Amino acid sequence: MDLNIKRPTHIFALLAVLLTMVLLIIIPLLYYIETSTQQQYQKIEINDQILLASSIITVLILTGTPLVWYIFVNKASLKEIITYHLGFRKEKIDKAILWGITSAVSMLIIVIIISNILSTFFDVNPDDLQNVKDLAKNVSLSTLLFVILIQSISEEIFFRGFLLEKIKGLSGEKTAILTTAILFGIAHLSYGKIYLALMPAIMGVILGFTVVKTKNLFSTVTAHILFNLTSLILFIYTR
Repeated sequence: MDLNIKRPTHIFALLAVLLTMVLLIIIPLLYYIETSTQQQYQKIEINDQILLASSIITVLILTGTPLVWYIFVNKASLKEIITYHLGFRKEKIDKAILWGITSAVSMLIIVIIISNILSTFFDVNPDDLQNVKDLAKNVSLSTLLFVILIQSISEEIFFRGFLLEKIKGLSGEKTAILTTAILFGIAHLSYGKIYLALMPAIMGVILGFTVVKTKNLFSTVTAHILFNLTSLILFIYTR
């Protein structure tokens, strides 16, 4: 860890990370705890404007936090941040993309199996296993595609590009993969459904393993985008 708490710029970067964790992890967790005690949770009607605004804010937080850290703590240039720290490497990009495709297929198979088990043996409503139906009601396809693209990239930048590397430096690869997967799942508790956190947590394990193996963030960005796009396509053609 490059952090030096005696330096004001380092303290600023640390506060940025802590604030991000509060916004993305603590608040969704508290929201779920509150709504889980109620028989019904308050659904927010989502439209294009709300989804775009919330997504842009989320993207700025997810990408801005690592930038603040690497600029103020590591004194890195933009090129160093993108290629060295975050891991967007051109070397063996074909292998990284192939890993991404394989990971996306693996995630889809696992999610389908778990969804069938939960709905068949535990009487879980299939609608509780995804949020595509709620979004597709009032949101245009173009907006959904845009959000899938920018949020998939920004989530990988923060969770697998930044956070996983920091945790790995402190406690090793396995702990980093598991921890970021759990945090990634908790971040999705903002939807108010536990199953919508379970699936991302499982995805997080696969994505974490993929980026550790490839050492290239293009692999998980590819996997994340493909998974979300395929989920959307399957929903459109099966509804």
